[in-house]
Amino acid sequence: MKRVNRILKRMPDHYKTWDKTSVIYNFLLAFGWRLEEAQIDLFRIMRSHWVDMAFGEDLDKLASIFMLKRRPGEADSTFRRRIKRAILDYKGGGTVSTILSAVRTLLDLPEDYPIKLEENPVHVFKEEFEVRTGDSWVMSSKGIEDSIPKIELKVLGPRVVNPTILNLTTGESIGFKGVLKENDILEFSDGKVYLNDLDVTDKLVGCRDFVLYRKKCEIRYYEELEKEIAVFDQALFNKSVFAIGISKVKLTFTWEAKLPAAFKLCLPKEIVERRGLSLDEIYEIVNFVKAAGVRAIIELEGGE
Repeated sequence: MKRVNRILKRMPDHYKTWDKTSVIYNFLLAFGWRLEEAQIDLFRIMRSHWVDMAFGEDLDKLASIFMLKRRPGEADSTFRRRIKRAILDYKGGGTVSTILSAVRTLLDLPEDYPIKLEENPVHVFKEEFEVRTGDSWVMSSKGIEDSIPKIELKVLGPRVVNPTILNLTTGESIGFKGVLKENDILEFSDGKVYLNDLDVTDKLVGCRDFVLYRKKCEIRYYEELEKEIAVFDQALFNKSVFAIGISKVKLTFTWEAKLPAAFKLCLPKEIVERRGLSLDEIYEIVNFVKAAGVRAIIELEGGE
């Protein structure tokens, strides 16, 4: 009625707006009521967008902005507190404390509950190549530091002589001086060389440890071939050696490296299962608050 009264007071006296039976009075009264209802509707819309004022379905819609869902039987007041924590986490913008707080909110844990977060976690890499002498490829440590791999060489052909692995970018090489037969396994590990599990470090050639650098380097495998290989229509009697197939070898590089732009979260499996959450749901929240371009790894600890 306040809005209606203000309108009536602005009318000239000869309109007789003071007469409640007049047409103009009833017209302005109806018009004013519509304005009052419109204002009430506007306030209702505004309240539905305020976390402190919204309730029920409106609160659920606000929570969906921050990837939150109401738990079964959860009251508005409890849900409202979780939403406010999520808003603060979102404003934190990808910091470690923000990520931990978001996970604690999702799992309904106290703010001081210890959660293990490891930056640049260690990852085990393994790459295999089937190559012949002269073949080359590109490799790097894929981590934030240089790494020393364990190298396994398995002979797939009849015979290999003096196999060597060379870093064409740096000039470093590691090799074995001797002859290998088919199915022999040569291993370079911790500055030593093993042939079929027997220590043959005395036959090591080149550096004791082959380094995989952070930067990409061109790697080449080569071995010593026969000095004289016969060529069709050019062989000399009793001098050239008949052409033979060049043996293939299987090279396996295994190493550990700290992942760049990555972190690992270790969460208690029991608590995650008790909350009825899946790893996908946790990843969804973590990916929502973490910085762009940063990889998140989530592991569950404890239990079977």
